[in-house]
Amino acid sequence: MNKADLRLTILGCFRYSLGRMTYMPSHTVTIIKENEHLFNRADWFAFIREIDLEPNLGMACDKKQWGDLREFARNKLNSQTNEETKK
Repeated sequence: MNKADLRLTILGCFRYSLGRMTYMPSHTVTIIKENEHLFNRADWFAFIREIDLEPNLGMACDKKQWGDLREFARNKLNSQTNEETKK
């Protein structure tokens, strides 16, 4: 599987998992973090926006996972902004 296909598959998993009360949120967040190199600024913004707009993030453990991903995405955006500023 090439990088573009893997990226799209993970984005689909994210959208499927958001709000579900299964093992998928934890697994999906782990996969996103392990493959952070696949995602661009628009993806990181989308992760944050979709988490913020989802009315039901699931159980408490799921809410923690999504919150961790939101913070991870914010950190990625901040680090990308800092790298661009240095150029």
